[in-house]
Amino acid sequence: MIDLSKLRTAKDWVQKLANGINPLTSEPVKENDVVNNVHISRCLFFVCEMLEKVEMSESAPQKSKAFWMSAKEAEQIVLSAPCGIAQFARKVNEFTTMDMKPLSAAMVIKWLRNNGYLYEANIDDKHKTNLPTEKGIQLGITVTVQQNSEGQDFRKVLYNISAQRFMLSNIEAIALSR
Repeated sequence: MIDLSKLRTAKDWVQKLANGINPLTSEPVKENDVVNNVHISRCLFFVCEMLEKVEMSESAPQKSKAFWMSAKEAEQIVLSAPCGIAQFARKVNEFTTMDMKPLSAAMVIKWLRNNGYLYEANIDDKHKTNLPTEKGIQLGITVTVQQNSEGQDFRKVLYNISAQRFMLSNIEAIALSR
């Protein structure tokens, strides 16, 4: 565990240095001081930003419990339209507690792959995607071709309400498959 008091002091001092202020006296440093070098100053601002991120992550409540949801709890979730796997996971996570790690899209995809509903396909030498198997298509997993903001086509896998219900009915198995 990081001492947050020391971290905050370090961040404040680095920030003062980045702004050309002596942290010990709160007076401006001399014009020819090394901290006034633009490269050094930028580096100090970067370090300050990183210390801010560490402070935020250390002071945020830690999610200690692994994701879990019973099938009965999953029945409370209202399904409305076909969606991608990330949207499905977000919908499920609306019903979890703050001290619990969220359900990840990767967790669901892994379970769907292990149970024969998805397979990993190569798009090109560098990229892969998950596509439905025949079993997945029968379940209600479909692929549409959409365009990104740059006008390039990409495949989006959608899960209809039937597929989402199936995943919810197997939420305990998905949670245990970590």
